[in-house]
Amino acid sequence: MIAVVSGTMDRVVAPHWAVKHRPKLVIAVGLVLAGGAAFLLLQPAERTLRVDADKITVSTVAAAAFHDFIPLRGSVLPLDSVVLDVAQGGRIDEVMVEPGQPVKQGQPLLRFQDANLELEAIARETQVIEQINQQRSLELSFERTRSDDAHALADADYNIVRLGRQVARRAPLAGKGFESQENLDQVSDELAYQKHLRELAADAQHRDVALIDKSIGLIHETAARLDDNLAAAKRMLDALIVRAPIDGILTGFDVHVGEEKAKGDRLGQIDQENGFKVKVPVDEFYLARVRPGQTVDVTVDGKPASLAVAKIYPQVTDGKFDIDLTWVGSPPADLRRGEAVQGKLELAGVDKALVLPAGAFLEASGGAWVFVVDQNGTSAHRRTVKLGRRTPESVEVLDGLAAGDRVVTSDYAGFDRIDRLVISR
Repeated sequence: MIAVVSGTMDRVVAPHWAVKHRPKLVIAVGLVLAGGAAFLLLQPAERTLRVDADKITVSTVAAAAFHDFIPLRGSVLPLDSVVLDVAQGGRIDEVMVEPGQPVKQGQPLLRFQDANLELEAIARETQVIEQINQQRSLELSFERTRSDDAHALADADYNIVRLGRQVARRAPLAGKGFESQENLDQVSDELAYQKHLRELAADAQHRDVALIDKSIGLIHETAARLDDNLAAAKRMLDALIVRAPIDGILTGFDVHVGEEKAKGDRLGQIDQENGFKVKVPVDEFYLARVRPGQTVDVTVDGKPASLAVAKIYPQVTDGKFDIDLTWVGSPPADLRRGEAVQGKLELAGVDKALVLPAGAFLEASGGAWVFVVDQNGTSAHRRTVKLGRRTPESVEVLDGLAAGDRVVTSDYAGFDRIDRLVISR
């Protein structure tokens, strides 16, 4: 209570409401201020960047015809080629042809010299020849054994016949006393002995035949291996001579006498004269959309021509994959290997769509967001979008933009964390 002194009398005056509730007001104001501060802290600040209008490109979204194509640039290559690699290596001793010349299959192209390889091949060939001679000597001994067994059996048969006749003649004479019994017994014993010899000879012949037949089979197997070893030794020497594997034109054959080449080194290639193709690198973005049989319109020496996608190589290198194009109909008569060809691959027909001119912004944003310029052209805000098909000239808009929207389509490098661009003029 507050006492107020008056001129006539003292009276009690009640305190003001604000004074009475001051503690509560202080707490309430404090809570409001704390809540506001927390809101400002939790609410992310808009990140702004000032850019010069002359340094950016602004394009307008429009409803227009969308031409879905890929510009292509490739090189003319032979339809079929065979690469020449070094099989053995060594020092080049002789070059027999020049690049650009036509060659025939089996024609010698160059010869290497490798003394160690030549000595090794000669030693191996000599060893194999010695083993082959041993095999032949063994076969000759088998033939002699066969012959000896046959002669022994034939001799025994002859003696059996001869002695049998003598016994048949002498037995009646010995019975009449005209031939001594002793002589008859000698001839009879010799006949029995020859019969026994024949049994031994027949048994020996049978065993020798079985052994020789088994050995001959092993000899033939060994001989086949020896022949292969001999052929391998000859191939070692023959590998020092590089021959043309096919008929064609020799290209990229940059070799010189005295030059050392290691096994596996590239020597050049032979291009068959059966036509040409065009090899083209394509951005990996289009890997799922390129199909065999799609046509490509090109201009060669000012004349229009058509090609078709013949082969797709799925391997991606440095963001590119390769395709082979072959000519629809007869190729131009004056095509040359390595000649550049430019054309356009139509991926689909012409469609009506929302179209935005292509630009460098796609590299940084990946087509997931763009900066849309406001009506007065003084600022641009970041907006999430969905883009579809692309060409080097334009990109299809699927969601997030409308016809008439103006979009910054220049490079977004350094804009990835910016929400608003302030455009200064």
